[in-house]
Amino acid sequence: MIKVKDALKIILSSIKPLGNEKVRLLDGLDRVLADDIHANCNLPPFDNSAMDGYAVRAKDTKGASGIRPKILKVIEDVAAGYTAKNKVCDNQAIRIMTGAPVPNGADSVIMVEFTKKDKNLVEIFKQTKKGENIRRAGEDVKKKQKVLSKGTILRPQEIGMLASLGIARINVAKRPRVGILATGDELVGVEERLTKGKIRNSNTYIVHGQILKCGATPVDLGIARDYRTKVRKKIEAGFAKRLDMLLVIGGISVGDYDLVKDVLLDMGMKMKFWKVCQRPGKPLAFGIIRGIPVFGLPGNPVSSTISFEEFVRPSLLKMQGSKNLFRPGVWAILTQDFQKKKDLRYFIRARLKNIDGKFYASITGPQGSGIINSLVLADGIIVAPEEKTFLKKGHKVYVQLLRHGFDGGAI
Repeated sequence: MIKVKDALKIILSSIKPLGNEKVRLLDGLDRVLADDIHANCNLPPFDNSAMDGYAVRAKDTKGASGIRPKILKVIEDVAAGYTAKNKVCDNQAIRIMTGAPVPNGADSVIMVEFTKKDKNLVEIFKQTKKGENIRRAGEDVKKKQKVLSKGTILRPQEIGMLASLGIARINVAKRPRVGILATGDELVGVEERLTKGKIRNSNTYIVHGQILKCGATPVDLGIARDYRTKVRKKIEAGFAKRLDMLLVIGGISVGDYDLVKDVLLDMGMKMKFWKVCQRPGKPLAFGIIRGIPVFGLPGNPVSSTISFEEFVRPSLLKMQGSKNLFRPGVWAILTQDFQKKKDLRYFIRARLKNIDGKFYASITGPQGSGIINSLVLADGIIVAPEEKTFLKKGHKVYVQLLRHGFDGGAI
């Protein structure tokens, strides 16, 4: 068996980026940016009003108050999207809307709440200072400034930044095509009737979702029965679909019917390892066939899911040139004791709560490798080091975050 850190090192050293492609900006969500982006203009591109009000000269409002207002002549109205035709001179004002360019001559904007208009005159009830309520050109982003880095996964806000810069097409990493092959005579499709001894194929659906969450494209290869020829035929069919990675779920252990490892070897797989010092997910295989990385994932759904999170996910992100391959984590206070075996790294499903600024981690019940509910209830995964045999209540543990919207209430 191989240690988790060594397995991960072997895997990531075998994974190469796929290359890039141009896509429309509207198709860029969750894609990995392939280039650094530098601003081609200032944002905002011109000085503009931060408020609805009046563009004035600050010196003309000196001493203004509710008791002694200053009275200025309104010479023009300017809406957002338009520019003033006139220059603001002494004791003049231009009515201005939020986002409209600041007129020449004006050096501040008085909010409409501190004014009262009567025909072409406006009373000013508050003294302003130069620059007040004005958004300066380049205040957000300056021309030539680096705004996005290569390897950034594009969220809606990054898409908005690119749109603000007028960038309609972007260079992004290609999406990996990932084949999913479930194996086992016991499996039936989700719409099929269960008969004695059969279980529904949940693994494909979990992994399908995990692949999508990584920004990759899942390719369902169906279910292969426990016959060498059928497993091989399904794998060959997958390779014909231009896969960038293959995941074979089940049949990788040491039982009489766990034949996937032998089939992969017969197909010329350069096996890097096939057992990892972890729980769940000890029977995990990795190798290369025809230049394509292949993972043999355990058949139990929790084992398969955790193995994907810890090994497949960072591989897919590296294929896309992502900067961050691993999930963020927090240190949390464990709410119960937990016994484990030495020399195995445990990935324990946990529920997180934030109480008075401190994180608390509660184990999600029984941790068997077939208990999907332990995943459903989990906000994170406690990473218990190999050398530990006992995790004590009240001590801190490291938790990988599976989602950020965990409950902040009391335990």
